[in-house]
Amino acid sequence: MLSSFFIGVALLMGLHVQTASAFIECSVLDYGAVADNSTDLGPALTKTWQECVIPQVTTTVATDVLLYVPAGNYLLASTVTFDDAANWNLHIAGDIYLPFNPDLTGTMLTFENCENILLNGPGAIYGNGYRYRPDGDLTLYPSRPRLIRFQTCNNCEITQVFLYDAPMFHVTIIGDNNVAHDMAIIASHIGETDGFDMSGNNNYVHDVSVENGDECVTVKTPTNGFLAERITCKWTAGCNIGSFGSGATGVDVQNVYYSDVTISNSDAGVMIKSYPNCQGTVKNVTYTGFTLDAAAYPIYISAFWEGGTDDTGTLEISDVTFENFAGSGTPTRPGVLLDCNKATPCESITFSDISLTDTTADTFTNACGTGLSGLEAC
Repeated sequence: MLSSFFIGVALLMGLHVQTASAFIECSVLDYGAVADNSTDLGPALTKTWQECVIPQVTTTVATDVLLYVPAGNYLLASTVTFDDAANWNLHIAGDIYLPFNPDLTGTMLTFENCENILLNGPGAIYGNGYRYRPDGDLTLYPSRPRLIRFQTCNNCEITQVFLYDAPMFHVTIIGDNNVAHDMAIIASHIGETDGFDMSGNNNYVHDVSVENGDECVTVKTPTNGFLAERITCKWTAGCNIGSFGSGATGVDVQNVYYSDVTISNSDAGVMIKSYPNCQGTVKNVTYTGFTLDAAAYPIYISAFWEGGTDDTGTLEISDVTFENFAGSGTPTRPGVLLDCNKATPCESITFSDISLTDTTADTFTNACGTGLSGLEAC
């Protein structure tokens, strides 16, 4: 099913392992940055990029030119956008801290319309999100900032930078042939703290760990070709597709493959979720090799995740495989819950080697497939 996708990933990984024989280092310390956790790093990032990085990018090897944040403690008090960026490396060796500022909004680091960007560590970004959510209140500062966004970006890579407690979402990647790997996200166990939100074609997430209170590694629309493997999720809302908001039309997600995932103490294992009035297609999805520990709703497809019970949607969900699931759910929720639209029932839902304990009876509505007693065959 995904043979062409795996070929694409292999080619993509080949691009990312290129190394340069020499590189140009553009240090933010030469353009106004001060490692005092007081001086705003934002203007220095922009100035370093404009005056040092852009003039010296001459090849397609990202590591030839480094925008370098050396070791030390920095304050990032303003948002930075790298627009039309290509073929360079933002290398963060220091620790970057967000201040608490009720007026701060948007995304702290945005790469827009970009090509072949490498963002790596070994540094860290501390979002201090708890300051924006006093006592867990998500409504007090609804426009609080996000950490990192790749918007309409291709052939980019983020790795080895550690992210802590974003005020809102951590990493959003929109585009084609992008990779996120070998990094950790740790945040409060509360909503609106998504780890990785991915959309586009042939994107790849591997060897990451996420601890938060919301999405772990999640696929958004549109997507054609997505691979996630060796993922660890703690206290999350699972590895999901969606959610698709009220009235969403043209949903198009296909050729998605999750493998070797460990999920513990989470609100869900895997979910495909939408409002009941959505339209579009989700198809050719495989979840394999999942180990669950106290994961509520281990396997969950719902066209009624939010938005009431009026069955008005036509979201078509088909050819979804769940295999090699082991571990435990929670005693008050079903191990498998399928709740699909009447007009477009979920079709060809396949189960094999499912061994889940501490769950209630499975429930199926408007769905057919194979592999579980009580599920109507297609």
